[in-house]
Amino acid sequence: MIERIDLGPCAAYDYGGDGPTAVVLPGAMLGGMPSVWFAFEPLVTAGWRVVLVWDEFLDRDRDHWAWTRARLDAATDYAGGADLLVGKSLGVYGVAPAGQPAVCLTPSLNDPELVAVLRNRTAPTLLVGGTDDPGWDGAAARALSDDVLELDGADHGLARVDQAPEVGAAVAAFSARFDGRA
Repeated sequence: MIERIDLGPCAAYDYGGDGPTAVVLPGAMLGGMPSVWFAFEPLVTAGWRVVLVWDEFLDRDRDHWAWTRARLDAATDYAGGADLLVGKSLGVYGVAPAGQPAVCLTPSLNDPELVAVLRNRTAPTLLVGGTDDPGWDGAAARALSDDVLELDGADHGLARVDQAPEVGAAVAAFSARFDGRA
């Protein structure tokens, strides 16, 4: 069952499940679809509870770190915690400083501040990006994490349907490590 919820600073969707909980932060565009779906569909299929933040970052004068963190905190508080975080693009700014395992879709690896935060993470991190994304740096990603999926020809939208199975498989394998039911 999917339920629309009010988190206070924004809306979200709660994909109820009886397993662990994942909180998903989209990019600047509403929902970050379809690439965010590629990442959280395997979680829903595996019975995870997924709380998908549903908001857009329209006021570019706002602090993007604070904006994403407020949404992550609201979603995590609503869910009673999170076992896994998923962030797409702008959403990575919310999940990167957090202590939970994280999937970071199209992180801006050309932002030295974000790279420093990712470098200091102690929780496992799956970095996913494409060779045609100007913000992606495959060598930097591999230096930051042992868990990297680099998609040939994918751009920042990460919306190539033919690559959805690769994203889904990588997220499924990564998330299985944090599924206490197994």
